[in-house]
Amino acid sequence: MNGVVSSVHGAHDEFDRLIAAFSACPDTAEQEALRLDIWDRYGVTGAAFISDMANFSSTSRVRGICHFLKLIHRARETVAPIIADNGGQLLKCDADNCYAFFDGPGQALQASVDINAELFRMNQSSDLVDHIFLSVGIDYGRLLLVGTEDYYGDPVNTASKLGEDLAGKSETLVTDRALAETDYVPHENSERMVARISDIEISYIKLAMTEGQAT
Repeated sequence: MNGVVSSVHGAHDEFDRLIAAFSACPDTAEQEALRLDIWDRYGVTGAAFISDMANFSSTSRVRGICHFLKLIHRARETVAPIIADNGGQLLKCDADNCYAFFDGPGQALQASVDINAELFRMNQSSDLVDHIFLSVGIDYGRLLLVGTEDYYGDPVNTASKLGEDLAGKSETLVTDRALAETDYVPHENSERMVARISDIEISYIKLAMTEGQAT
């Protein structure tokens, strides 16, 4: 176990060292060489999946933070095995957010469908105050994957915007470029939308809560 922990931290320590060297390098050519080295070591193509729990502020204020921490714990226990079952890596959980990496967006979509289906089942047998709703953002592309604990890049930023800022409860927002890499046919009730955030235009689809199985 200690060897695994050391390996994980070692990957991030080396990544941090390279970024520090890139930041401090005054020579343009050397900086470019460092940039290429970073992408050569950590660059992968895959899907970023980022979830956010709905109603964080209102639930915490009304029920107290301990109640919401209980719900966060239950959500993590639900999300983790479903991500693994769909071939993903749960990189980290931060407060009420979960960050996962998948080789393909089809796996990420299926994980989202399965997670929301399981949460719906749980909510059916829970008191209203214990209901859990997740918002999910999914994007696909080239990114930096650091060991099994973190990732960086445009797909990560976009998935974060979709999952944390734009998606409503039990909604999954997936970019057009991610959906194009799957055989998934959106439900007829799904909405095609465009958002502009921080001068970046994001084309995405809002998947209806009645969506069926992803592929």
